[in-house]
Amino acid sequence: MSLFPDRHLKFPAGLWLGVLAALGSVCRAAEESPVAPVPSARRWGVILQGHPGDAAHARQFRKVTAELRTWLVGPLEFPPAQVVSLPESRAVEAEQAPPLTADQIRTTLAQFAAQLQPDDSLWVFTVGHGSHDGQRAWFHVAGPDPSDVDLADWLGAVKCREQVLWLTHSSSGWLVKPLSRPGRIVIAATAADDEPNETEFPQALISVIRQPPPQASPQPDGDRLRPWNIAALYTAVVAEVGRRFQSDNRLPTEHAQLDDNGDGLGTEALPEAVPGEPTAGTPKTGEPTTVSSPPGGAPRPDGELARSVVVPDRRRTPAYDPASATPSRD
Repeated sequence: MSLFPDRHLKFPAGLWLGVLAALGSVCRAAEESPVAPVPSARRWGVILQGHPGDAAHARQFRKVTAELRTWLVGPLEFPPAQVVSLPESRAVEAEQAPPLTADQIRTTLAQFAAQLQPDDSLWVFTVGHGSHDGQRAWFHVAGPDPSDVDLADWLGAVKCREQVLWLTHSSSGWLVKPLSRPGRIVIAATAADDEPNETEFPQALISVIRQPPPQASPQPDGDRLRPWNIAALYTAVVAEVGRRFQSDNRLPTEHAQLDDNGDGLGTEALPEAVPGEPTAGTPKTGEPTTVSSPPGGAPRPDGELARSVVVPDRRRTPAYDPASATPSRD
């Protein structure tokens, strides 16, 4: 049986118009970016909760997974049927949920690759532990762990316009290079070099998304609003990670990375946007959103594509009612 019934992919024309009209109030015609935001009916999410190792981490990982799902289907309005949490669990305290396996990841990503439409959006999250053995990076699951080569292969078959990977596990920085590709945003909790400690990144991400994003503010020209985008969200999470280490006088053992120019080299502190320069071009149907390179062929700095991908958090709108947010099922 298909993971995604056809009814979730086909909508009457009138419904599409309603979805686009509602999103207009949130994203204000993509605000700073010429790239139109993906309608909510085309957003898909996958949350991969790895092997916890012990009961305390099992509870911690389940809570992170549940909060991510609540955020996606609540303020971000991802359709609940299009957010897949693995392993499947109906309650945060479900102690007997079967652990995630590499085969489940492979099968799920293959189903996405086969059924996603060209203009869809796919956000993938990892929650758990990872390691690097000197040759390969691994995401820890039950049974054989998937390697960086496995994940690159499985995700390589995914073709859609917006792809955002949130790798929140330890040693995730080693995955940036193999998963990097033009038109894809890869965010890792750590740098590639020797950062195997348990990460603060997932807890920092949860702390940031629990709060409504900053209110939209007019730009100097007065006729556009500054968007809440992936770059702004990533920068806020990096700042929260730093605050958590500083609050108890610890030396930072992780340095998050964002790669969105396809060169496989992440950046911790994103450069400021250059006023007046477009961040991305409007992609053709079926092509990923990409950032054009300057003359000479060198890639543009990381951050430009991330600034063009709007985080459509409806809490930025005055009409938002927190009581209407869809509760987590996990």
